[in-house]
Amino acid sequence: MFQQIKQTRPKKSTWSRVLFAVFGLMGIGVISAGVFLAVEWPRAVLTSSTGSLADIRLKGITQNIVQTTAIANGSAIPVSQQGGEIVPTIKLRVSTPVTVTITLERPPWISWLIGKTEKLTTHVVTPAATLLNPVSIGAAGDPVLSYFTTPVRVVSVSGSNGTTVTDLPVASSRVPLKVSSRSAGTLDIAATPDTWEVLPSPSQLVYFRDSSKGPIGILNPNVTSLTPEAPISITLSQRISSAFGTKLPTLAPAIKGALLPKGSWTRPTPYSLLYTPTSPDFWPSEHFTIHLPAKVALALPNGALGTPTSSILIQGASPSITRLQQLLAQLNYLPLSWTPAVRSSVPTYPQQAQLALKAPSGSFSWRWSMPSPLTSLWQAGSYNVITRGAVMSFEQFNGLNTVGLANPLLWPTLLNDIANHKVDPHRYSWIEVQKSLPQTLSLYENGSVVLTSPTNTGIQGLTTTNGTFPIYLRFAQNYMSGTNPNGSTYHDLVYWINYFLGSEAVHGFPRAQYGYQQSLGCVELPVSTAATIYKEVHIGTLTTVLPS
Repeated sequence: MFQQIKQTRPKKSTWSRVLFAVFGLMGIGVISAGVFLAVEWPRAVLTSSTGSLADIRLKGITQNIVQTTAIANGSAIPVSQQGGEIVPTIKLRVSTPVTVTITLERPPWISWLIGKTEKLTTHVVTPAATLLNPVSIGAAGDPVLSYFTTPVRVVSVSGSNGTTVTDLPVASSRVPLKVSSRSAGTLDIAATPDTWEVLPSPSQLVYFRDSSKGPIGILNPNVTSLTPEAPISITLSQRISSAFGTKLPTLAPAIKGALLPKGSWTRPTPYSLLYTPTSPDFWPSEHFTIHLPAKVALALPNGALGTPTSSILIQGASPSITRLQQLLAQLNYLPLSWTPAVRSSVPTYPQQAQLALKAPSGSFSWRWSMPSPLTSLWQAGSYNVITRGAVMSFEQFNGLNTVGLANPLLWPTLLNDIANHKVDPHRYSWIEVQKSLPQTLSLYENGSVVLTSPTNTGIQGLTTTNGTFPIYLRFAQNYMSGTNPNGSTYHDLVYWINYFLGSEAVHGFPRAQYGYQQSLGCVELPVSTAATIYKEVHIGTLTTVLPS
């Protein structure tokens, strides 16, 4: 007999609990996996950084950096990675745009899904620091303080004691500078925020120490060698408003009749004034005077202070004699021509003014075949007698005082004539006097002898001076006075006079004969011959007296 056994089933609530537990465990697994992936998912961040070009930060499961590139001005620059910082291994200029690219290799377990490599790129500009205080005022013995827009690591200071470059241990926007015990001076300062940067062009800082006795002034640039368009700055140890009130300095040429400066004054800082020419003002070798509204003690180049004054003398730079000769040759005042090495467009007036100090390259050549007593005197770049005579001739033709390089209107008139193609209207004349018997005078024009005449030169003890000299003074007729060798005096009327050295002149004087020494130092000619020569020569014409 079999006993029937009754089979029972789980209750519904039990199955629910089982299913809930299973799905709960699955959810926890999914969440855990999600959390793991969120934390360990490979990713990188490339950002700009202080002290380097860029900063790379890797997160999650490790990725490998397989390549780092940096491009500046279209060229690759070498870099190194130091603790996540990308640093150039060469010096870069400040304010240089740089593109940094990092190539990363992802781990194999995820590369099949999102790719094997990843590239990150950032664009940066190398940092720059600007000097904030162009003027520093303090007490005697204090350091000069300089302030910058950005903390700097490297500072270069140039002054009277040379140049010093300092690497700061910590970047700072405030940098004290050690200077000598001078009461005032200027420093040229350049700084970079990073050690791997090239120092930029310096900025000028003017400093004053112990100025309680009155205003101290610094004048820039070197006022004895101003370029034609050079700005002039005057910086004081007191505010301009305190020292000068509402008045401004005035600027005038030292020689009456010179061109007046056309620039204007501005106040770039409360302590400084700046004169800016609106056209070339400071011509080579020309002298000017700056009149100040009040007396100022100027700091001298040796560090001492000058006597307080309200008048400052300034001067244009020395001219290029080569450029002077080039212009005179182009205007036919020289017996030579000039050809530029490079053909280019005609320089503008301001460019011509700058070329007055630095001549372009080129070559000179003789326009005619001339005797060696004249050609031997020529030298390019030398203010020789040929050049001096040409300058005097140019000045005379243009109605200027024939004072040579000292004429303040020489250069602006030269450039004006060049611009207007106003050339020398004369034939190039040259007088040659032979002392060997029979003594003769020859007149050359444009390389050819156009007149030869017997002549007389000075007697023993009153000989005519040998050499080459430009005619500097002329009279159609005038009296000559002096003492004869026997002690008597003379007062003679002479004709067609061309003075070339002191009281020595080529002139007409009636004599029974000519061709030997019988004058008292002059070169005598028959009056009619002297009249002919007088018409063919002019101020600046060279007279060469050759020894016997």
